[in-house]
Amino acid sequence: MDRETRIGFVGAGRVGTALAVALRAAGYAVVAAASRSYASAERLAARVPGHRALPDAQAVAEAADLVFITPPDDAIASVARSVRWRPGQAVVHCGGALGVEALAAAKAQGAQVGAFHPLQAFAGGKTAPDVLHGITFALEGEPPLRDGLAELARALGGRSVVLQPGD
Repeated sequence: MDRETRIGFVGAGRVGTALAVALRAAGYAVVAAASRSYASAERLAARVPGHRALPDAQAVAEAADLVFITPPDDAIASVARSVRWRPGQAVVHCGGALGVEALAAAKAQGAQVGAFHPLQAFAGGKTAPDVLHGITFALEGEPPLRDGLAELARALGGRSVVLQPGD
Protein backbone atom coordinates (compact mmCIF):
# COMPACT_ATOMS: atom_id res chain seq x y z
CA MET A 1 0.00 0.00 0.00
CA ASP A 2 1.37 3.36 -0.84
CA ARG A 3 0.67 6.39 1.29
CA GLU A 4 -1.75 7.71 -1.35
CA THR A 5 -4.12 4.72 -0.99
CA ARG A 6 -7.37 6.13 0.39
CA ILE A 7 -8.26 4.17 3.54
CA GLY A 8 -11.71 4.01 5.09
CA PHE A 9 -13.20 2.34 8.14
CA VAL A 10 -16.58 0.77 8.74
CA GLY A 11 -16.70 0.59 12.52
CA ALA A 12 -15.39 3.35 14.76
CA GLY A 13 -14.88 1.34 17.92
CA ARG A 14 -11.61 0.59 19.68
CA VAL A 15 -9.90 -1.36 16.88
CA GLY A 16 -11.03 0.91 14.06
CA THR A 17 -10.10 4.04 15.97
CA ALA A 18 -6.68 2.70 17.01
CA LEU A 19 -5.87 1.68 13.44
CA ALA A 20 -7.14 4.93 11.89
CA VAL A 21 -5.16 7.11 14.32
CA ALA A 22 -1.99 5.02 13.91
CA LEU A 23 -2.20 4.81 10.11
CA ARG A 24 -2.73 8.57 9.82
CA ALA A 25 0.23 9.18 12.14
CA ALA A 26 2.29 6.91 9.86
CA GLY A 27 1.41 9.14 6.91
CA TYR A 28 -1.40 7.18 5.28
CA ALA A 29 -4.47 8.84 3.74
CA VAL A 30 -7.23 7.86 6.16
CA VAL A 31 -10.22 9.53 4.54
CA ALA A 32 -13.53 8.28 5.96
CA ALA A 33 -15.43 6.27 8.53
CA ALA A 34 -18.95 5.14 9.23
CA SER A 35 -20.28 3.37 12.27
CA ARG A 36 -23.55 2.12 13.71
CA SER A 37 -23.63 5.43 15.53
CA TYR A 38 -22.91 8.51 13.43
CA ALA A 39 -21.62 10.17 16.61
CA SER A 40 -18.91 7.50 16.86
CA ALA A 41 -17.84 8.17 13.28
CA GLU A 42 -17.74 11.91 14.07
CA ARG A 43 -15.54 11.30 17.14
CA LEU A 44 -13.12 9.32 15.00
CA ALA A 45 -13.12 11.99 12.28
CA ALA A 46 -12.27 14.63 14.89
CA ARG A 47 -9.12 12.68 15.84
CA VAL A 48 -7.83 12.12 12.30
CA PRO A 49 -6.93 15.18 10.19
CA GLY A 50 -8.42 15.06 6.68
CA HIS A 51 -10.89 12.36 7.69
CA ARG A 52 -14.67 12.67 7.55
CA ALA A 53 -17.63 10.89 9.05
CA LEU A 54 -19.98 9.35 6.51
CA PRO A 55 -23.53 8.05 6.94
CA ASP A 56 -23.00 4.39 6.04
CA ALA A 57 -20.72 1.62 4.81
CA GLN A 58 -21.60 2.23 1.16
CA ALA A 59 -20.42 5.82 1.38
CA VAL A 60 -17.10 4.66 2.87
CA ALA A 61 -16.68 2.08 0.08
CA GLU A 62 -17.24 4.81 -2.50
CA ALA A 63 -14.65 7.09 -0.84
CA ALA A 64 -11.86 4.56 -0.20
CA ASP A 65 -9.57 2.19 -2.08
CA LEU A 66 -8.94 0.07 1.04
CA VAL A 67 -11.80 -0.47 3.49
CA PHE A 68 -11.23 -1.91 6.96
CA ILE A 69 -14.37 -3.53 8.38
CA THR A 70 -13.92 -3.27 12.16
CA PRO A 71 -17.24 -3.84 13.94
CA PRO A 72 -17.76 -6.79 16.30
CA ASP A 73 -17.02 -10.12 14.61
CA ASP A 74 -20.68 -11.09 14.29
CA ALA A 75 -21.38 -8.03 12.09
CA ILE A 76 -18.50 -8.37 9.61
CA ALA A 77 -20.19 -10.65 7.06
CA SER A 78 -23.37 -8.57 7.21
CA VAL A 79 -21.44 -5.38 6.46
CA ALA A 80 -19.65 -7.10 3.56
CA ARG A 81 -23.02 -8.18 2.12
CA SER A 82 -24.54 -4.71 2.47
CA VAL A 83 -22.10 -2.92 0.15
CA ARG A 84 -21.58 -2.74 -3.61
CA TRP A 85 -17.82 -3.26 -3.92
CA ARG A 86 -15.70 -2.25 -6.90
CA PRO A 87 -13.64 -4.88 -8.72
CA GLY A 88 -10.07 -4.65 -7.43
CA GLN A 89 -11.03 -2.68 -4.33
CA ALA A 90 -9.39 -3.97 -1.13
CA VAL A 91 -11.66 -5.07 1.73
CA VAL A 92 -10.10 -6.20 5.00
CA HIS A 93 -11.54 -7.22 8.36
CA CYS A 94 -9.86 -7.33 11.74
CA GLY A 95 -12.06 -9.96 13.43
CA GLY A 96 -9.87 -12.28 15.45
CA ALA A 97 -12.20 -15.27 15.25
CA LEU A 98 -12.90 -15.11 11.51
CA GLY A 99 -11.07 -15.90 8.31
CA VAL A 100 -11.38 -14.19 4.96
CA GLU A 101 -14.47 -16.27 4.17
CA ALA A 102 -16.43 -13.66 6.19
CA LEU A 103 -15.84 -11.37 3.20
CA ALA A 104 -17.19 -13.82 0.60
CA ALA A 105 -19.79 -11.29 -0.61
CA ALA A 106 -17.07 -8.73 -1.37
CA LYS A 107 -14.91 -11.32 -3.11
CA ALA A 108 -17.88 -12.42 -5.25
CA GLN A 109 -18.10 -8.81 -6.51
CA GLY A 110 -14.42 -8.78 -7.52
CA ALA A 111 -12.88 -7.14 -4.46
CA GLN A 112 -9.56 -8.29 -3.05
CA VAL A 113 -10.20 -9.59 0.46
CA GLY A 114 -7.96 -10.06 3.45
CA ALA A 115 -7.69 -10.07 7.20
CA PHE A 116 -5.46 -7.90 9.38
CA HIS A 117 -5.61 -9.34 12.90
CA PRO A 118 -3.77 -7.22 15.50
CA LEU A 119 -2.75 -9.77 18.14
CA GLN A 120 -3.50 -7.47 21.04
CA ALA A 121 -6.44 -6.70 23.30
CA PHE A 122 -7.98 -3.26 22.92
CA ALA A 123 -9.44 -2.81 26.40
CA GLY A 124 -9.50 0.69 27.84
CA GLY A 125 -9.81 2.44 24.49
CA LYS A 126 -6.09 3.17 24.02
CA THR A 127 -5.74 4.83 20.63
CA ALA A 128 -2.44 6.75 20.76
CA PRO A 129 -0.53 6.52 17.47
CA ASP A 130 2.05 4.17 19.00
CA VAL A 131 -0.42 1.75 20.64
CA LEU A 132 0.19 -0.80 17.87
CA HIS A 133 3.99 -0.46 17.91
CA GLY A 134 5.77 -3.75 18.52
CA ILE A 135 2.77 -6.05 18.12
CA THR A 136 2.25 -8.89 15.68
CA PHE A 137 -0.43 -8.79 12.99
CA ALA A 138 -1.74 -12.07 11.59
CA LEU A 139 -2.49 -11.62 7.90
CA GLU A 140 -4.70 -13.46 5.46
CA GLY A 141 -5.23 -12.82 1.79
CA GLU A 142 -3.61 -13.25 -1.56
CA PRO A 143 -0.79 -11.18 -2.99
CA PRO A 144 -0.60 -8.32 -3.74
CA LEU A 145 -3.06 -7.38 -0.96
CA ARG A 146 -1.31 -9.54 1.63
CA ASP A 147 2.02 -7.89 0.77
CA GLY A 148 0.42 -4.47 1.19
CA LEU A 149 -0.97 -5.47 4.58
CA ALA A 150 2.51 -6.62 5.66
CA GLU A 151 3.78 -3.18 4.62
CA LEU A 152 1.09 -1.55 6.80
CA ALA A 153 2.12 -3.70 9.77
CA ARG A 154 5.75 -2.56 9.32
CA ALA A 155 4.68 1.08 8.99
CA LEU A 156 2.87 0.75 12.33
CA GLY A 157 6.06 -0.55 13.93
CA GLY A 158 4.80 -4.12 14.05
CA ARG A 159 5.61 -7.42 12.45
CA SER A 160 3.41 -9.84 10.58
CA VAL A 161 2.80 -13.54 10.20
CA VAL A 162 0.83 -15.08 7.37
CA LEU A 163 -2.09 -17.36 8.17
CA GLN A 164 -3.16 -20.07 5.78
CA PRO A 165 -6.87 -20.74 5.20
CA GLY A 166 -8.32 -22.43 8.27
CA ASP A 167 -5.49 -21.33 10.63
